[in-house]
Amino acid sequence: MQPLQNKIALVVGASRGIGLAIARDIARNGARTILASRDLSTLENEAAALRSQDLDATALRLDVSDPQTFANLPEVDILVNVAGTNIRKPIEQYSNDEIARLLQTNLLGLFEITRRVGRGMIERGSAGKIIFIGSLMSLLGLPYLSI
Repeated sequence: MQPLQNKIALVVGASRGIGLAIARDIARNGARTILASRDLSTLENEAAALRSQDLDATALRLDVSDPQTFANLPEVDILVNVAGTNIRKPIEQYSNDEIARLLQTNLLGLFEITRRVGRGMIERGSAGKIIFIGSLMSLLGLPYLSI
């Protein structure tokens, strides 16, 4: 038996990079894996590639900066939040819209997704797992990458 068999995992920010690598690994360990991000076409291709390996994977369009896309979050046993964004310029040059997008994507959206998924886990009596993946940039303090 695989370690994550009979589990459902939602990976938010799964269209590329670390999020995609995590989603692939979770699927290979037996979970029904839901790859979520803004880019549905990329997700569908990645989910199809996993299914071609006899793994259980589906794509879900979920834009962390748009709470309206959170309406139909699935019931899951594992939530992995990997989504994030940055703006590579000095903070004093950020527009109000850029600040709002950063806060919604990197903080508020992930908080709301976690609250909704966590509430469902509690209501079902599930011993679920919620995992946040952050950026090394929050520790290094490199120019234009720490927010």
